[in-house]
Amino acid sequence: MKSRSTVKFTTKMTRLGCAVGALALLATVGVAGTSSAATTHSSKLQPHAVLVSHVVKPKKIAFRGSYSGSMTFLLTSVASTSTAASVTSVSGKGTSTTIGTTTLTGTGNVPATAASSGFHFTGSGKLAGAGGTLTLRILSKNSTGAAPENAAGSVSISGTATVISGTGKLKGATGTLKFSGAFAISNDGVSGSQTQSFTSKLSGTLVIK
Repeated sequence: MKSRSTVKFTTKMTRLGCAVGALALLATVGVAGTSSAATTHSSKLQPHAVLVSHVVKPKKIAFRGSYSGSMTFLLTSVASTSTAASVTSVSGKGTSTTIGTTTLTGTGNVPATAASSGFHFTGSGKLAGAGGTLTLRILSKNSTGAAPENAAGSVSISGTATVISGTGKLKGATGTLKFSGAFAISNDGVSGSQTQSFTSKLSGTLVIK
């Protein structure tokens, strides 16, 4: 038979063990709860953090370029006062901001126009340099000087060049540039192909995303 002192000691130890176990359980639950809350809070913030890290503001770049070279075009008389033209080749060189020394190539078409209308054409062009390339769609809105069917001489044209795409330093570029240029016509109203010198300029702002 156990003595009364032994029983009291055993009872105290049992209570102490229960208390320690309860504290351990509370500590474990508390840590797990805190960890779970932290994980949940972190997971809620993570999409926002990822979204912020991927937001990139468009970059704007001032662009300027000057070029010169030769242009080959075919004149076709449609009537005594109307001539169409097909620009079969544009080839030039110059300098452009960002992409440096540049080659210019392109083609285009001029619908049949009256003598007073001059050259109004649509065309495509490409600028290529060590820093990248720009692909353009060109639309002339105004022209002055000789019209292809009424006088030989010089033609000045102006319009817009829409940026279709870019590569290299100008990858993803878009924008609309001002376009101006001049070239010569050596015959008036006569069907046939001729190659003439030209000069052109582009200026404006590019947007790179």
